[in-house]
Amino acid sequence: MANQLWIGSMIVGPVQTNCYILRNKEFGSEAVVIDPGGDAKKLIAAIKKVEAVPYAILLTHAHYDHIMAVRELQEEFPDCRVYIGEAERPMVEDPELNCSAVMDENYTISPDEYLSDGAEIPLLGSTVRVIASPGHTAGSVCYYIESESVLFSGDTIFRDGVGRTDLPTGNTGKLYKSLEMLLTTLPEETEVLPGHGPATTVGREKAVEGFDS
Repeated sequence: MANQLWIGSMIVGPVQTNCYILRNKEFGSEAVVIDPGGDAKKLIAAIKKVEAVPYAILLTHAHYDHIMAVRELQEEFPDCRVYIGEAERPMVEDPELNCSAVMDENYTISPDEYLSDGAEIPLLGSTVRVIASPGHTAGSVCYYIESESVLFSGDTIFRDGVGRTDLPTGNTGKLYKSLEMLLTTLPEETEVLPGHGPATTVGREKAVEGFDS
């Protein structure tokens, strides 16, 4: 990695979601949070401990385990904007679709911006490219920072696996098309930081899935 960005992570919420905190020390306290899925008080304390002030939250998709600290972060950091894929609009507004109703939470959020495939967001001195990766949900996206050679894959790519497709708007065929697209177009050295479990690389998963044969 280019090491322009510091990337910290912590595990949050009831199903052990990876939440990532990004900083560039040249930009002072400004930070970006990816998938704040729960444990809001713990997460806010961790953010303050590293003297960070989030001004953007990037969501890979709208399942409850990736969004359930969003409102609390916005209350604590009122200038923080929330971004998500455009096809997730129905899910952010519906506790049945985002599965928070199953947890008796009925949690909804109001993103500030819905992102289209290929959109580029300037954050922390880097360009974050949005890559639509439908399958786990209809509007799942990955966030690719080419300068850092890193992909935040949400629940599209795991180490040695992929996300489930038996929840609302999931589609197995679309997920594997998204997987093939990512693994055959991104550089093999790209580090993949998933929504759950340990990190991996595009090259490793390409070999696991048989796309390098």
